[in-house]
Amino acid sequence: MAIVEDVTDHDGRFDDGPDTKLDLLPTLRRLSKRLALPENLLPSFMSEEKPHEALGVYRDHALSVLRQFLDKTRSSAWDQLSICDHPDVIIDVFRLYGDDPWTSSAIRDIIDEIVVNLPALTLAIHLLSQPLRSLFSPTPHPMLNLMSARALSRPAGGVDAQSDFHDSTTQLYKSHPGWGCYNILSWCASQLAPDELEKRIGVVLPPTLVMMDDWEPAWRGRGVRVLDGWMEKVSVETMRRMGMDKLLLDSLIHTLSLHANPPLPHVLPVTLRLIERSTSGAERAERYAEIMDKAVIQGWTYAPQGKDGRPILINIAKELEVLCSTLGIGITRWLKAIIPNLLEPLHYPPSPVVLPHYIANLSALLCITRLLSKTGRILRRRGQIIDVLARLWLQIRERGDHIENRESESG
Repeated sequence: MAIVEDVTDHDGRFDDGPDTKLDLLPTLRRLSKRLALPENLLPSFMSEEKPHEALGVYRDHALSVLRQFLDKTRSSAWDQLSICDHPDVIIDVFRLYGDDPWTSSAIRDIIDEIVVNLPALTLAIHLLSQPLRSLFSPTPHPMLNLMSARALSRPAGGVDAQSDFHDSTTQLYKSHPGWGCYNILSWCASQLAPDELEKRIGVVLPPTLVMMDDWEPAWRGRGVRVLDGWMEKVSVETMRRMGMDKLLLDSLIHTLSLHANPPLPHVLPVTLRLIERSTSGAERAERYAEIMDKAVIQGWTYAPQGKDGRPILINIAKELEVLCSTLGIGITRWLKAIIPNLLEPLHYPPSPVVLPHYIANLSALLCITRLLSKTGRILRRRGQIIDVLARLWLQIRERGDHIENRESESG
C-alpha cells in the first residue's frame, strides 16, 4: 500500500503574515503547490486500481489546504491581485473540481466559495487559451482543422495520423503537469455563456475530442463528462456548420462499442441526448440502430467469459432498459437477439457472484415484456421465457439457504 508522506509540510500550517500583495502571492503559490498529487503516486491515482488509504490521506490534506486558501482570499490583499496573478495561484485548485477519487463534495464546496472572489469569466478564458492549450496542442486531433476547429473530411496527416495521435510521448495531458486537466476544462466551459462558448469553441472542442478519442477507455469517459457540461450550450446550427455533430456522435458510439471494463454508464445518456438534439427522421433511426448493434448486440457477442465479462454484461442489460424507453416498440426489430441473450445466463445455477447479473437481466426482461405486452410479439416467446424462469425459480428455492450463507461469508 502506497503511503503519502511528503504531501504536507512539517507543521501543516502557514503564518498569516502581513496582508499585502507581496506577501500574499508567495503564500498562495505555496498553498497551490501543496495541492499537487504526489508524483510517485500519480500513475496509481489515475488508474482503475485506487490506493484507497493514500487517497483518503490526500483528500484530508487537500481539504485543509483549501480552507487556508479560502481564508487568504478573504484578506484585504486579495483585492490587490491583478488578473495576471490569478491563474498562477488558482489552476491547481480547479484540478480538484470534479468527481475523481482524490476529491470530494466538501472540497468542491470550498472551491465554489473561492470562485465567488474571482473574475470567473476572464480567468476561464485565460486558462483555456494558455495552460490548457499548451497541454493539448502537442496532440492535435486528426479530424479537426487546427485553425478553425471544423471537422475534416479525411484525417490530417494521412494514413499514419491515427497512430501519431495515440503516441504517448506527445500526450502531455496524461503527464504529471496535466493531472486533473479535464476538471479545469470542465470548470472553464461551465463559466462561458452560450454565445461566449460558441466564440471560444476552438479552444474547448479540440481538448474535449482528444480525450473522447483517446485509446484508454477511462480517458474517453473523462472526455464525455466534459462534453456533457457544455454540449447543450452550442446551437444545433453551429454543430452542423462545423461538422461537430457527426464527429461527436461517431466518437460517442465508438466508445459504446468498446464495452469498457469498468463500464462507462454515463456515455449512453449523453449520446442519446445529442442524437435527439442534432438528428431527425431516417438519420436518427440509423443512429439508434447503430447503438443497438454496436453497444448491445455486439457486446453480447464479444464480451469476455466469466468474471471479466460480467460487469460488461450487467451494464448492457441496464443500457437496454434505457434504450427501451427511447425506442419504444421499435426495439421489436432486435427481439430475436434480445430474448435469448437475456435468458442464456439464467440457465446456470444461482450463486452470490452471479446474482447481480441475474437481477440486471431479469429487470431488462421485465422492461421488454411490459413494453411489448400489447404487440403479441412476447406471446410467441412465452414458452421459452417461462421454461427458463421456472427452472431458475426452482433452483433458487432449492439453493436459497446456500446462497444466503455464501452472501454472509462474502460480506
